[in-house]
Amino acid sequence: MINKYPHLIITIFAALLFIPFLGAVHLFDWDEINFAEAAREMILTGNYGRVQINYEPFWEKPPIFFWLQVGCMKVFGINEFAARLPNALCGIVTLNILFYHGKKIVNSKVAWWWVLLYTASFTPHFYFKSGIIDPLFNLFIYLSLVHIFLGSTKQTKRTSHFAISGIFLGLALLTKGPVAVLIVGLCGLVFLIINRFNPYFSLLDIIVLFFSMLLLPLLWFVPDWISNGLWFTKEFLNYQAGLFLHPIASHGQPWYYHPIVLLIGCFPAAIIGLPYLLKSTNRAEGTFFLWMKIMFWVVLILFSMVTTKIVHYSSLCYIPLTFLGAWGLAKSNGRIQRWQQLLILSIGLIYGLVFILMPMIGSGSPLQGMLLEYIKDDFTKQNILVHTAWVGIEWILGIVLIGILSISFIIYKNKTHSMGINVLLISMSFFIFLFSIMVIPKIENHVQGSIISFYKSLQNKEVYIETVGFKSYAHYYYTQKPVPSKQDKMHKETMTYCRAKGIDTVGQLTEAQRNMVYAFKRDWMMNGEIDKPVYLVYKVGYPSDMDSNHTFKKVLDKGGFVVFKRNNFR
Repeated sequence: MINKYPHLIITIFAALLFIPFLGAVHLFDWDEINFAEAAREMILTGNYGRVQINYEPFWEKPPIFFWLQVGCMKVFGINEFAARLPNALCGIVTLNILFYHGKKIVNSKVAWWWVLLYTASFTPHFYFKSGIIDPLFNLFIYLSLVHIFLGSTKQTKRTSHFAISGIFLGLALLTKGPVAVLIVGLCGLVFLIINRFNPYFSLLDIIVLFFSMLLLPLLWFVPDWISNGLWFTKEFLNYQAGLFLHPIASHGQPWYYHPIVLLIGCFPAAIIGLPYLLKSTNRAEGTFFLWMKIMFWVVLILFSMVTTKIVHYSSLCYIPLTFLGAWGLAKSNGRIQRWQQLLILSIGLIYGLVFILMPMIGSGSPLQGMLLEYIKDDFTKQNILVHTAWVGIEWILGIVLIGILSISFIIYKNKTHSMGINVLLISMSFFIFLFSIMVIPKIENHVQGSIISFYKSLQNKEVYIETVGFKSYAHYYYTQKPVPSKQDKMHKETMTYCRAKGIDTVGQLTEAQRNMVYAFKRDWMMNGEIDKPVYLVYKVGYPSDMDSNHTFKKVLDKGGFVVFKRNNFR
């Protein structure tokens, strides 16, 4: 049945791994909540053409992923399940596509191991259970590059493959922005250099790719240009360029950040694929292998060079990395080198020990006290001290992981190499599923559970709420902030302020103007004649003068978050 109905098996397998319990944990701040909030505001305002956050233009991301979330929210309601469902479905589609290409371009062994390496590795698996943009973006980039590969190797229907590549590139652009064009362009250029500048395309191919790439994005940009001019597009492009030139706060990391993230997060696929990242290829081994290597190195080097480093950025490496590992397993019939075996066992053992100790760290045990002595950051300390309903058996997951590694390598040594690897990968896939159910909700509660519970207590209440000193989107989404009324005093005061500063509309602010307006709003909430209760949210280490400010009362001090309420409104 596996060989007769592989796509049915993959679909059921992926659905079981990715869909159950999607809504069992709150969305994580920033990105998950950010994107879900954009979709929620589209529904509330009925404005599906322009992305908004806090009911103001949000130029950081294009709209495709938010449209998918909107569709799911229309069916399942505005909740965590609906916000994450697009990626679960994307995971099912992605694994089927990887299998199809693996079998068609190489063989069925590579195809099956490609699928298993993807689901058996931590971060690739988790991303299909998340509400972030990258899994969809990665799929579109991969499909664009695959069709360039097909166009470069086929004599018939060559130009049609470049047209399809352009369409997928346009979809990627509408998912995450111009970085899609940069990645695909650099991959194409590197292949051209390796190919000794022998063109694998014609001028017609490039023209077709270019105009097919523009087709879908222009359907989004042109209506906005007609209605609002070029302001939004200009701010959108400036932000994208800024990501490369200036680090986002708290996201400036050393150059080796992404290699470490891949090695640890993409376990065990990264170790299995590692020997083939620098392996030279010959014509008999196929051009696809070369394209996958180029894709990996272009993404890794590019995002190691840019100033803003976020774990998501290297997630595009998952596809080529797992392919290279699958290709190596198929070629060696499941055999891996001695150092790979030791590295998998060593890192797996570390993971197992961490999973064993994790419940003890969060349970008020002596181990927790010892850990707190070494942590200098007060916010992290308060996170750890949050009361969380650890059942007490979660440590078993660490034992299970060590058991999986042990049994897999016993089979690997005493039975067949391929059987041992298959047991390892299939077991790891279901282990990660169990971990996401049993442990991730506890981690989320430590990190943000206390403040999100507070936000949810304010739902359907007329209040002003803002974070001070840190960036967050949770207070918009989890208070279910309604569309602002023009009768709100804050709106009236902001309009008066903007007119005095010569600002025509709050809908078209530059970044500097937006910061200025935000500063005004915070000052007004602190000192103005308010018409609703005001809540200001700080992290530990908030300004000491708040304790002596008699107009505010501390109403929450938990989990590293401190909330002050001002109630003397007229």
